[in-house]
Amino acid sequence: MKFRNLINNGHENLIVFFSGWSIEPDDFYFLRSENYDLTMFHSYSSFKIPYLQTAKYEKIVLVAYSLGVFAASVAMKYQKLPFDEIYAINGTGKPIDNRYGIRKMVFEKTYETLNKENLEAFQKNMFHTDILFERFSKNRNNYKSVNTLKKELQFFIDQNTFHDVDCSMFEKIVISDKDRIFPAPNQKRYWEGKNIEMIESGHFPFYQFKNWDEIIELCRK
Repeated sequence: MKFRNLINNGHENLIVFFSGWSIEPDDFYFLRSENYDLTMFHSYSSFKIPYLQTAKYEKIVLVAYSLGVFAASVAMKYQKLPFDEIYAINGTGKPIDNRYGIRKMVFEKTYETLNKENLEAFQKNMFHTDILFERFSKNRNNYKSVNTLKKELQFFIDQNTFHDVDCSMFEKIVISDKDRIFPAPNQKRYWEGKNIEMIESGHFPFYQFKNWDEIIELCRK
């Protein structure tokens, strides 16, 4: 697991963001904040949380997205961090599951056939309009190799049934109604009985927010 401090402006509060597969820190530099510093975890090859200097912050908020929901759930099972608020966006604790996550056949096919063209097709499915995908893909250079991304998928396949995760810590669940990666019905089935907020978006909903403050405000509704 790698991390990068995307916002380090001396704010009193910190967002710890567990990102999803094939998403890079550079994909999030457009989102800033007036109230939060932000550390992003990504590129999962283990669930060991790197050392974070958290003592200086008054409030620490965890936001987990996509496969990051599973990653955060496993990581928190073995390493307790002082999170004050914990939210999930478009992910579940069963990432490879026909009823509760990404359909097993889809996940395994993505792994088995992964190449540059299929990666682009996957990332296009993260959006519900071509305009948003074009914004995402524009000027994306020097990103991880297909082989590296495939190893990360293999890691999730290996870990999927190894861990029995407890997702009761998540206080609010944000689900995109047009999610083509984690189908919305599967997410709603997994999170039944939890505090769910439906939004009109594809799997990657972040372009509809002006800043991280808006995302936290939505999660607190």
